[in-house]
Amino acid sequence: MITAIVMTTLTMPLPKRTPVAMMLSVVLHGAVIAGILYASFHQTRELPKASQPISVTMVAPEVQPEPAITQPTPQPEPEPEPQPAPESVAEPKPAPEPPKAEPVPIPKPEPKPEPKPRPRHQPKHTQPKREVKPREEAKPQANPFKQDAPATQTKPATALKATPSATPAQTASTGPKALNISKPAYPPRAAALRVEGRVRVKFDVDSDGRVDNIDILSAEPRNMFERSVKQAMRSWRYQSGKPGTGLTMNIVFKINGGASLE
Repeated sequence: MITAIVMTTLTMPLPKRTPVAMMLSVVLHGAVIAGILYASFHQTRELPKASQPISVTMVAPEVQPEPAITQPTPQPEPEPEPQPAPESVAEPKPAPEPPKAEPVPIPKPEPKPEPKPRPRHQPKHTQPKREVKPREEAKPQANPFKQDAPATQTKPATALKATPSATPAQTASTGPKALNISKPAYPPRAAALRVEGRVRVKFDVDSDGRVDNIDILSAEPRNMFERSVKQAMRSWRYQSGKPGTGLTMNIVFKINGGASLE
């Protein structure tokens, strides 16, 4: 059936065309083709010439001879000038080292023994001895201090001096008169331990009546009552205008009676 259709199509008559139009079409197409051919023959392009290869030749440089090294001629060394002899300089003597201070041993305080009563001794006399009747010893009044009497102090039993007209020395009663002497307070530590003691002091009295140069001669027991004694003595007052030196006093501490001055 398909074959029949194709055959029918091929055998069908073609439509008739106008001869004028057909001629114009053929002329136009022919002119276009002729123009193209003409232009292709008359328009030529010059192709660029192929570049020729560059020839390069390598030339080695000429080897120049090395210049000869000329060694410098050694110059004669200048003779050293004679140096002047150095002047002899006296060397300074070293300063003597200061002597080293030797450590001074600190002596330990030793307990001072109680002063013993001095034995009575009679001075020597060139004159024959004279019988001296013993004088009645007058009882001294209670004095709150004692003074270390010099060697000139005598007692009734001692002999007279070289001259029979010599007068007895002054006694301790001629020292400064006490105006206000307070007893030292009993130390609380000694009271708690119920310890009794005794302190012997030496001191001076200045022209204003104040106590100065307090020195503890002995204390039993030690380091127990000394501080209380010094505090009390700083408040003591004596008669002004009568200074005294080397005054001594004994202070006794009793638990029941407190402190007493002797």
